[in-house]
Amino acid sequence: MKVSKLLKLHGMLVLTVHPDFTLAEAARRFAQSVGGRRFSLAVVTNHDDQVMGVISLGDISHALGKFEGDAANMLVKEVMTTDVYSCSLDEDLEEVLKVMADKGIRHAPVVEGAKLAGLVARRDALEFLYQQASLDAAHLTDWLFRSDARY
Repeated sequence: MKVSKLLKLHGMLVLTVHPDFTLAEAARRFAQSVGGRRFSLAVVTNHDDQVMGVISLGDISHALGKFEGDAANMLVKEVMTTDVYSCSLDEDLEEVLKVMADKGIRHAPVVEGAKLAGLVARRDALEFLYQQASLDAAHLTDWLFRSDARY
């Protein structure tokens, strides 16, 4: 199953921030839900929607713990993770999840061309695959045990 199928069904809501935002600005973005969803990770993009990195609520929390009040004026680019695994829309979702598990990450930006196209969240992807497998099993069971079978 392709990443594009997951994004079509689960939507492409992604919280984004600019690398020159302060941590206070980024924290305000996290505080606002998007489409009724709350986020724990934001993709850092430039003005051309190219992925520069990611920043999490944990990154902001660590900066606050280390730099206290000064952290509010630090820039996202000073705290963000820049070595980010990303995938494409046509990649196999199971393979993407395998790489994510190997790397110990929960989110992978989806890039089409050089631009952000979505985000694979491990929890959403696993739930999606479970639902698909359940549907497949239900259809197979229905087909195997049809009451109108002649022999």
